[in-house]
Amino acid sequence: MKIAFALAVHNPEDDRVWYQQAQTLREHKHEIFVISATSKPINIDREGLFRIDKNIPHSQKINNFCHFLSIVNPDVIICDNPVSVLAAHKYRKKSKNRQLKIYYDITEYYPSKIHFHHTSKICNILKFPILCGISLYTSLLVSGFIFGEYYKALPYKIFFWKRNVNLSYYADLNQIKIYPINKNNRKIVLFFAGKLNEASGFNAVSQVVEQCARRFPDTYFVLRVVSADVNSAHTQINGKNLETELFPKLPFEVFCKKFGEADIFFDLRKINWENSRCLPIKLFYYMAAGRPVVYSNLKAIRKGVPEIDEFGFLVNPENISSIVDIVSEYLLNKQLYINHSQRARQLCETKYNWQNIKNQFVELFL
Repeated sequence: MKIAFALAVHNPEDDRVWYQQAQTLREHKHEIFVISATSKPINIDREGLFRIDKNIPHSQKINNFCHFLSIVNPDVIICDNPVSVLAAHKYRKKSKNRQLKIYYDITEYYPSKIHFHHTSKICNILKFPILCGISLYTSLLVSGFIFGEYYKALPYKIFFWKRNVNLSYYADLNQIKIYPINKNNRKIVLFFAGKLNEASGFNAVSQVVEQCARRFPDTYFVLRVVSADVNSAHTQINGKNLETELFPKLPFEVFCKKFGEADIFFDLRKINWENSRCLPIKLFYYMAAGRPVVYSNLKAIRKGVPEIDEFGFLVNPENISSIVDIVSEYLLNKQLYINHSQRARQLCETKYNWQNIKNQFVELFL
């Protein structure tokens, strides 16, 4: 069977698409193609990858998707956005292939807060029902849904007659290397991945690291950052016992190594209605690495990983002093740190891993 991924918002080397979904389908002898709208060159040179310019009008983007779909001639198309769904539907009509299946892999809100950043309140009020209408229409066009998380799936539950599968963001443990647990305080690597702005929590993480360095002058702190924003204006945090390591967005295999060497993982994104209901995919990779996490107190984490308190802390990202106290507790109470590290990996091995759910994904196409 030929299966094409039509990605309007995800890069072709997206962790979940390329290294989990596509790889699993290949293992079952399916022929896989990935068509992605991206503003950057594709970093992986492999057969079956096609790039579309992301910075073009939607109508042109839809036509470009159709062009590559015509080359591929798939039996199944997996879409990640209403734009790619519209493209898949247009291709189905053009090809007159009524047997073609279209699935909508929902990992992002639509409409989302990103759709309302640069318009006035009046425009936002007018835009919201239009985007909701587009979401409703495109949902009627698809054969079924792939739900990545609980809250984002709720609006689509009204289409109860369509096939669906719950496919959370669990990591493939074969891709994550386990490093020895750091049992001393001579050097501590704190890890952050994301945009270097206040909304993503980078400012809060920077403050936490600076205060930790002042509180523990005999410990050398390294703030390791992986971000696509490393070329933007940014002042590194450096001091007598503190340094910042900045890395650009890395190939997946290298990324797994860089975060696997860290000691504590941070994600202190702002808490708002949408963020609180988004389950961060990197949480499961950090768990698989066998290290504690310090995350903003998001409803989606409580819902998706109810054991979160057994291997980390959910915090108010604005309360910097309480987060510093948490890091201090890990440094002063090594048994707590070891217990949380071991429990994180154990939960992945027994429950939160890709091997446990990948067959549900494959069965969707049978």
